[in-house]
Amino acid sequence: MTKTILFISPTGTMDNGAEISIFNLMKFLVSKGFRVLNVFPDYRVPVQKNYLEQMKKAGIQAIGIPAVKWWWEEAPGGLPGTHYQRVKSYEDNIKRIRDILKQNKVDLVISNTANVFQGALAAAEENIRHFWLIHEFPEGEFGYYKEKLGFIEYYSDQIFAVSGSLQKELSQLLTDKNILSFIPYSEISGTNLKTSNSHRIIQIGRITENKNQLELIKAYHNLNISNIPLIFIGAEDEEYAKRCKDYVKNNSIQNVHFIGFLEKPWEFLTDKDICVFTSKIETFGMVYIEALINSIPTIVSNNKGYRSVKDLFIQGEMYCLGDIPDLSRHILNLLTNFSMKKNEMVQNKEKITAIYNLENAYKCILKHVNEDVEINVKEKDKFLNSILSILSNSIFEMSFFFSNLTLSKKVKILSAILVFIISKCIQYPNSLIGVKNSVAIKTKNIKLKIDILPFETERTAKNPEIAIPRYITPSIYPTD
Repeated sequence: MTKTILFISPTGTMDNGAEISIFNLMKFLVSKGFRVLNVFPDYRVPVQKNYLEQMKKAGIQAIGIPAVKWWWEEAPGGLPGTHYQRVKSYEDNIKRIRDILKQNKVDLVISNTANVFQGALAAAEENIRHFWLIHEFPEGEFGYYKEKLGFIEYYSDQIFAVSGSLQKELSQLLTDKNILSFIPYSEISGTNLKTSNSHRIIQIGRITENKNQLELIKAYHNLNISNIPLIFIGAEDEEYAKRCKDYVKNNSIQNVHFIGFLEKPWEFLTDKDICVFTSKIETFGMVYIEALINSIPTIVSNNKGYRSVKDLFIQGEMYCLGDIPDLSRHILNLLTNFSMKKNEMVQNKEKITAIYNLENAYKCILKHVNEDVEINVKEKDKFLNSILSILSNSIFEMSFFFSNLTLSKKVKILSAILVFIISKCIQYPNSLIGVKNSVAIKTKNIKLKIDILPFETERTAKNPEIAIPRYITPSIYPTD
């Protein structure tokens, strides 16, 4: 019997590594005989037309769901719409996904990135297996999800993290879970590079604070090698790009070029180019791998993601992030010893491609997808589902006016909610425990935590230590 797998996508676009790599996983599973569905946030933007076309061509049924905000409330992307609209949208998204699961008799739900959670809740409510694929380190702009790890752990039958540093870090944070790994895969074929008689220094990637192009510009300036062009390929974040260009202008640096986005950037490169990638944070570093596969001598910063790639392929030079003199030394060394480094890259290309292929990248995921696991609804899960059904019909609807009530009325309503929950669990001897950002219910058989998700508070003038939740969503899971 053919298994049906539903993927939850974070953006519904092909402009990020997480979507590209999992699109390749979905195509891979289709080739293995699985029926694959994909749910994505339908923002009605032109770029999603191409996304739908690629899904259809690959034999994947893509289903767009309207969303006010698709990611966690605390996740990057701002707070579009009103408070009530976002909460109601979350509720509607979960309901729609549940309907899709039932209508298509889905066997497995896979959530792609730590930023999406609706699929996990929908799968739990329908007693369907759920896998979580994590691409992000819990730091920087994604540091918010550290507080969600308990949720992620409970609502996952398996958790997969990008191989290397991220897998190791999550294994230390989630000690009760065996964190499995995968390699983000992108279809990369070696490009027949143009021949040239002169060197260039190239960086490919969006001009952003994280990509850290200014560090490369400063290192280039230190070397005083204006006869060798420094070229940046990629779309621009306006504010950061201006800072880079102003630095070039104010320091009279010659031969620095920003040529913008190229659909096929590797066709622009030659056999005498070197690549330098200076990112502050990367989970793996797809562009680094692309450079290696194209046998281009490469220098990267020592961020966690690039270290994972280097540990896997043992190729490329690495400098200490933030150390501009160190970067300058590596560039000069690579230019001085270019022929030797180039030959080394060409000789090792076969080893790299042997490691970086679809079968190897996703073998662990495929193994667990193929497992026939019977879903046993435990007593605690029955209890969980009963509460979820109670809450889903009421709490979301009251969120709109709840934030405008006085402190005393909020306290009364929250107390009433808790009493209501306990009344539905009267068969257990109950006690309440206050937990930061949540409420826990301890019973004879289980201990449940009710998260206030998304969590917003207001602090009273009389007592700034008291934080009152503005609304509650039905995110409930055992803590033991």
